[in-house]
Amino acid sequence: MNTPMITGVIEAALKAQLSDAVTGINPRLVILASSYTFDAFAIDFSSNSTNFMFGRIDPSALEETSVFTFPFLTISILGAQDQRDIKFSTFSGPVMAIVEIHHSWAQNAIIADFDSLVNASADAIFSCLNDIQTWPGNLLWNGKAEMRPGALKFGGLNWLKTTQFICPFRFSV
Repeated sequence: MNTPMITGVIEAALKAQLSDAVTGINPRLVILASSYTFDAFAIDFSSNSTNFMFGRIDPSALEETSVFTFPFLTISILGAQDQRDIKFSTFSGPVMAIVEIHHSWAQNAIIADFDSLVNASADAIFSCLNDIQTWPGNLLWNGKAEMRPGALKFGGLNWLKTTQFICPFRFSV
């Protein structure tokens, strides 16, 4: 089995931060559910999860081939650039990671508020990334995550919205 050395380290660190039983997104969503008035949900970060995976995928591609549930969360790497910040390192430079959460609603018609669930997820993810940080020592997180909510479209259970969180890191190994 190969040991992750560069981008896999960042994916694993993001998963560890988001899945923490005390400070991860699931306990935060339970707290936020009453403020935003929705039923709390949980992301299962286990290896046989139906609502989490590593890798970017359009949920509509999964609909015909896999068993999965919404909300669905993915972690992936957008890119990395070895800038030789540290001369004799294997890799030293910026790595852009992405966390995507796909929400879906079963209602047949437009509802008055598609954003509360998305906003609560954003609150949970941002606070999880920035409140209590347990990043590996050679991974620099600057806290400058960017949220990019997508447009509401047909898909999933009836309605589908994907929200991206772009997470810039600096890493040396």
